Amino acid sequence: MQAKHQRNAYFLAWSLGPLFIFLTAVFLGPFVYMLWLSFTDLSFAAPDRTGNFMGLDNYSRALWHDEVFLGSLARSAIFTLLSVSPEILIGIIVAEILYTRPIAQRLLSPLFALPVLLPTVVVGLYWRIMLQGEFGVVSYYLAELGLPAAKGILSNSHTILITLALVDIWQWTPFVALVLLAGRSSLPRAPLEAALLDGASQLRAFVDVTLPGMLPTVIVIGLIRAVDSFKEFDKVFILTGGGPGNASELSSIYAWRVAFRRWDFGYAAAICVLIYLLLYAVSQGVLSKIHVGARR
Repeated sequence: MQAKHQRNAYFLAWSLGPLFIFLTAVFLGPFVYMLWLSFTDLSFAAPDRTGNFMGLDNYSRALWHDEVFLGSLARSAIFTLLSVSPEILIGIIVAEILYTRPIAQRLLSPLFALPVLLPTVVVGLYWRIMLQGEFGVVSYYLAELGLPAAKGILSNSHTILITLALVDIWQWTPFVALVLLAGRSSLPRAPLEAALLDGASQLRAFVDVTLPGMLPTVIVIGLIRAVDSFKEFDKVFILTGGGPGNASELSSIYAWRVAFRRWDFGYAAAICVLIYLLLYAVSQGVLSKIHVGARR
């Protein structure tokens, strides 16, 4: 028996080893190279900056001297809050409705997967056409309602983040609802039935029994969506390119602009590393609290 387990272990090592090496080279290799670039002054726009080691100068510049970068972080945080909060709230409501109505669940669940299956580039192009100032369907009907900013919905710096958040909500709320529905379906029925037998209303039983049971799933999907929204690039770049001005210039778009408009690769790499470290710290903080709560 032990010899058989050893043969299986060797088989897995030989079969999965090349895949592991390939994935390490593809994902870890570029990250290590980017990390090295972040400590250099490499720039294609300055002939004298050929990749000399600079230490932490790029990080100091980003954190203490670049107000545009700090502003892009703030806009990314606002966009994430505007997007993820409604997605979680609507997702919880939709998941509960689908759970209590099996027929609707069977009919609508496949349709809910459609926005998620669309590439983000396609979603961006679709909504750019829909929101186009002169001929867009959404802009037309908003103008019919007498809204003054309808013709320039993508050029209004005061509401552009809300508009982009609504596009993100349209795409990802069905996915959140399906994940929460799976979490809702895995909960035992006995505690809920006991609460109803004790005289609790459906709403009270949901708030006191069902929602606490769904909380780990809510936190995990919320964290996944928050990380994804914070580093959003495709849809925003296609819809606005970071404009008007820099009203929708998220941190990912700013990093792209530094790298491929200024050709300052060392500084752009430092910005990307800082974004990664920020998301990593937030993720680890949330996950550690989940582990602590699970142990209790």
